[in-house]
Amino acid sequence: MTRSGATYFEHAGVAPVRWEADTATVMVVWEGWADSAEFGALLDAEIAALNDHKGSRLLADCRRQRVLSPADQLRADKEWTPRALAAGLKQFAIVLPQSALAAMNLRDLLAKVPKRVMEIGYFATVEEARVWLATPTA
Repeated sequence: MTRSGATYFEHAGVAPVRWEADTATVMVVWEGWADSAEFGALLDAEIAALNDHKGSRLLADCRRQRVLSPADQLRADKEWTPRALAAGLKQFAIVLPQSALAAMNLRDLLAKVPKRVMEIGYFATVEEARVWLATPTA
């Protein structure tokens, strides 16, 4: 079932995951920390939104994201990344966490993804990320 402009996940203190129909983008706004179950549900929601709308863009505002557990980082690497690519994700815009450790972990995790399969951009603001996503790729 396609949910236009829908919320796919929302948990206070964690993050909402929404489909933004006007920009054809999955939008995640981190509010803090997620336990393993919440993190898994958030990742599943991102995949569902991409699949439902045949989306190719994801914008994650991670400014308030806290450090993830090593097990959750591994899950994102081993499970989420292949599923996101299979769902059609081509551009991933990330507004970096304020936590230097969380930002470093995020960059390290995504450094493994070949540029030919997914473009990843890192930004200081949501506005910069939106401009990058709106710019046609080669």
